[in-house]
Amino acid sequence: MVYKRIIYALLYSKGFFHLSRNFRLQQVGNVDWLKNNFGFGETCDYIDELLIVLVTKNPDEKEISNYFSDVKKLREKIFVPITLGGGIRAFEHAKNCFSNGADKILINCLAHNNSEIINKISNVYGEQAISLMVDYKNINGCNFSFINSAEKKSMTLKDYFKRIKNLKFGELIINSIQKDGSAQGLDITCFDDFPSDLNKPILLMGGAGKPEHFVSVLEKNKISGIVTANLFNFLGTGLQLARSFSMKNGVRLIKFDKIN
Repeated sequence: MVYKRIIYALLYSKGFFHLSRNFRLQQVGNVDWLKNNFGFGETCDYIDELLIVLVTKNPDEKEISNYFSDVKKLREKIFVPITLGGGIRAFEHAKNCFSNGADKILINCLAHNNSEIINKISNVYGEQAISLMVDYKNINGCNFSFINSAEKKSMTLKDYFKRIKNLKFGELIINSIQKDGSAQGLDITCFDDFPSDLNKPILLMGGAGKPEHFVSVLEKNKISGIVTANLFNFLGTGLQLARSFSMKNGVRLIKFDKIN
């Protein structure tokens, strides 16, 4: 039996977690703020996985060290798989993430410009340990992938799918730049670009703002899960409500003990 997944994403930069709207960041609090104000350990009782992304451009060694230190603090009361990433452009970057507790890593730009490193990482850690993410924007009816924090247009989404066809990875996260932080619902225009022979789990990100948004996407056969980074909509009881509402409306999610 294949279950759908709900993944929660945290965006980290310069010692703080952030909200994002169209890839513009708003600082909201540090790791202690997250734990003390939202009981983050309890929040994670209602997700399948946690994604923590270092979103700083060209972080120095001190910031990378602080990132891993805060990841360690979050792991103290969290018992779900964790994906780490952000700025992974070399094998050693990936190795560093795994050495600091990552179950999986998130890769973005490498798929566009240095894809052979992805296969090298996969040969050591396995395909299941690699999540690819592509950020895209719809321009005049055509979906284009973007890199460098959504600043540079790369290729059409259809061409991106062709490019990754022979790469060794476990799943693909498709992130809508225009829906990012909107809480107005996820974008499904990208469905038309999906190749029929892409036999990998596909997850959507960008736009989830209420439980109904989860159901409308997770009920579709093409989608394996949703990633949400909406701090204020889904911290506290938000993720619990989203999960229970989805299950009551027929979405096949793993039933946790705390779900009514």
